Amino acid sequence: MQPNGILTLTTDFGSVDAYSAVLKGVILSVNPQATLIDVTHEIDAQRIAQAAYLLHTGYRYFPDGTVHLVIVDPGVGGDRKAVALCSPRWAFVAPDNGVLSYIWKDLVAEFGREQLQLIELTDDRWWLPKVSATFHGRDIFAPVAAHLSKGVQPEELGQPLAELIDLPLAEPRQRPDDAWEGRIIHVDNFGNCITNITRDFIAQHGGIEQVEIGILDQQIGRICRTYADSEWGMVMALFGSSERLELAVRNGNAARMLGVGIGDSLRIRFVS
Repeated sequence: MQPNGILTLTTDFGSVDAYSAVLKGVILSVNPQATLIDVTHEIDAQRIAQAAYLLHTGYRYFPDGTVHLVIVDPGVGGDRKAVALCSPRWAFVAPDNGVLSYIWKDLVAEFGREQLQLIELTDDRWWLPKVSATFHGRDIFAPVAAHLSKGVQPEELGQPLAELIDLPLAEPRQRPDDAWEGRIIHVDNFGNCITNITRDFIAQHGGIEQVEIGILDQQIGRICRTYADSEWGMVMALFGSSERLELAVRNGNAARMLGVGIGDSLRIRFVS
């Protein structure tokens, strides 16, 4: 990968404290020419699966040579590893806690394992001189990502690793009554409830015309093409931009209206 100087940040630091600004200060001290882009700093605190999903929805829309820095790190200071994952197109710097699970599967499928470099960040030449036990984002991850964005080779950062920690990602589960149980994995800023049911899953098990969806006492008999295809104030289902089934309310907030959130279940039944 030839770095292009673009570096994205995904964290659970929020906007109240100075943590995310400190990351940028460290990065720009190493690489003053870096272009910094915030993916989000509003991941729910310590919610690794949410960060994994949100990173997965956006990483491939950045130019080749982009470095993606991800810090959602409830195990900071413990025995979890710090890693860099480099592909022919993009690089990722993150704790090895499952936050790269979707990315790892994608990249292995796209490039093959032999084309990926997975490095444990053990060479402290690329860290800040003093490392806090509670802020590895500042002292290890940010400077390493900055050095990568300047062209430091991945093998200089530490020791090769064979594999990453794999987060047990929620998959649809078949119920005794032959329906399927899905889960809400993200609620976006509009209150749309994004699920672990993909368009491919629906196609493989019966198709859009044969599906009925239920959540709480709500029954949804069809999958719409877009938000405008439903009546105002009614709960609808459609495939969003990530090709996952989502529940929405036209010009409303589905999560608030239903009283549901991440981890809540919905029912999928295929009818002939």
